[in-house]
Amino acid sequence: MAKKSELNFEKDLSIDKYRLDEECLSHPVIYFRYGELLADAKNKVGVLADALKLKMGEANIAIRNRFIKKEIKFTEAVINSEVEKADDVVAAREELREAELSLARLQAGVSAFEHRKSQLDNLVKLYVAGYFSTTNSGKARETVNDQASRDARQGLNKGGKKKPSVDDEDEDDE
Repeated sequence: MAKKSELNFEKDLSIDKYRLDEECLSHPVIYFRYGELLADAKNKVGVLADALKLKMGEANIAIRNRFIKKEIKFTEAVINSEVEKADDVVAAREELREAELSLARLQAGVSAFEHRKSQLDNLVKLYVAGYFSTTNSGKARETVNDQASRDARQGLNKGGKKKPSVDDEDEDDE
């Protein structure tokens, strides 16, 4: 599994809207890399959980044998509390918690990559619609809707029906 220092969520999640072709091509590769790391993290958590159960079982037997050898009476509550504070059980539980934290971070990262995919899709749609286009002068290029609206306004201004005035209404009444 890759070390935490090799992961750079912020860099990997960023999108350069002016290089959408490259971003779309690299997304599956990055997503797969994080997916593999997530699978490794899930496996590690499972292995550490099994190791914790094993250490707890071994500690339980060792504590019972020690109490029997010393002829000390004990209850299950006493055995369980002794097992919980055994050094190797505490260490195994801490290692499991660290692995679970890494797993949670990777799950959040993979979820963020699903959102990145959606963002890429939206940005490509905006690009196709001309949202990021500029002319040589640096002014934004008119979209098809802007052109249609402008043409419709010009048509109404040139040959459209004149707005009736108050005087025109009086003439109709006579």
